[in-house]
Amino acid sequence: MRSLEASQNAGPVALILTIGLINRSLLTRGVTLTRTFSNTDNIIMLLLFAIVTIWASLSGEWIRIPWIALVFAWFWLVTYGSSLLRGSSSPLWHMDCANGPFGWRVSLASYWLYFLYVLLVLLQVPSSLMLIYEGRIVEAVLSLAGLGLFLSSGLPRNKYITAKHQHGGDNLRIALPTSHIEGTVYVLPASGHGFEAVWSPKVQAEHVQTDAEIMGLFAQMHSGSYSLSEPLKRLRTTMSAFNETAELTSCQVNDLAEWLLMDPASTIARTSIKAQRPPNVHLIGRDTMFALAHAEYLVFMRKDSLEPRLRKQLGKLRESKRSGGLDNADATPTIGYKEGLAGYQEAVRYVYGLLDQPICATALEPPPMPSHYSVALGRSIDSTEDYIAALWTVCLEHSESTFSALYMFCCVWFIEVGNVGGFHIFPLRCESQEGDAVAWLIIWRQGWYEAMIAQFIASSPLMAMGFIAGLF
Repeated sequence: MRSLEASQNAGPVALILTIGLINRSLLTRGVTLTRTFSNTDNIIMLLLFAIVTIWASLSGEWIRIPWIALVFAWFWLVTYGSSLLRGSSSPLWHMDCANGPFGWRVSLASYWLYFLYVLLVLLQVPSSLMLIYEGRIVEAVLSLAGLGLFLSSGLPRNKYITAKHQHGGDNLRIALPTSHIEGTVYVLPASGHGFEAVWSPKVQAEHVQTDAEIMGLFAQMHSGSYSLSEPLKRLRTTMSAFNETAELTSCQVNDLAEWLLMDPASTIARTSIKAQRPPNVHLIGRDTMFALAHAEYLVFMRKDSLEPRLRKQLGKLRESKRSGGLDNADATPTIGYKEGLAGYQEAVRYVYGLLDQPICATALEPPPMPSHYSVALGRSIDSTEDYIAALWTVCLEHSESTFSALYMFCCVWFIEVGNVGGFHIFPLRCESQEGDAVAWLIIWRQGWYEAMIAQFIASSPLMAMGFIAGLF
């Protein structure tokens, strides 16, 4: 009897201890986002699935089965699996980020969510009634309390979005500055996929530097009280922070470099971009240049991992006079580093070639615009051609690479001119708001978190007291 009772208690103890360790690990070490099985969310959710299933098998009797966790585990497996098999939203799931990274319920088809609720009630309530019949009133009350809190969404939000988020080399998510709780992230190309625009809930950890530095830059520029060195300074800070989160293998660094340098051996170059562009908007936009500047920075900072032939070409996109550590830098002319309109147009042609898009005439020669005063140039502008030529020359003086110059150019253009003449701060948009598997799992974290906390409360008076005390 004692051995049977010990095995029946092993499930709750194992679950609680494991969840505690996982929770602590996630909050301290963070997660790694990849497109493979090694994605931290994948591993943890499958681990939880296994533990819950084992717990149920050790329960020994109906009333001891962890129904909330067990039903949710299988519910998640069916729902997430159906979306993976389709490669997009399924009849059961359509990602909705209206609640940011916590909206797993609103992402479910209503009939499927109600099915989950009904199933939980049909299994948990009879179990609780059996506990009452046996005189185990406290256990029955906790069982119903856990179920009630889960069904009523009365459980707290997880804190994993504030934990450090690493990015695998196949999933380099560039968080774009935004004040919203959802939006577009640009995913840099890797083997198997090209440049992508993906809809995603806003993950606070990914936006810390972007929101602090880049949103701060925009505020300064709007006020007209910024120095010309400010865009590069803030861009560098943001790129440096992202570089710390990027986990690339040597092969992935070389693949990215081949694509950036438009090397004939590039396999990524044969993969089309996955994004859409509004009519009459060209590619030269602030956010696109923000992503390309990050890509170039990642390659530059990992130059020791590059093949010699690629390392010698780094000067193609980075000005050697403003950056150290370039081999044979003077032998390679930097794209766009010519004063005036000719330099700007050379950089534009390179971007279109890189993204394999037919070039827009308005990107090379924007239409005429009204005369205005330029804060960046400190004088009035009479013609569009004069403005582009003068502004490009100034941007070259305060940048270190082709893409950082283009980024500064687009920032100034938007502040002083606006989204006119084919320019737009956000030219590449998502083809849909379905997101991808990485974004889905970010949202599913909240579902798992709620199910586990509810099960804790239903299984342990101590955990219920912890919930009342606000420990989680």
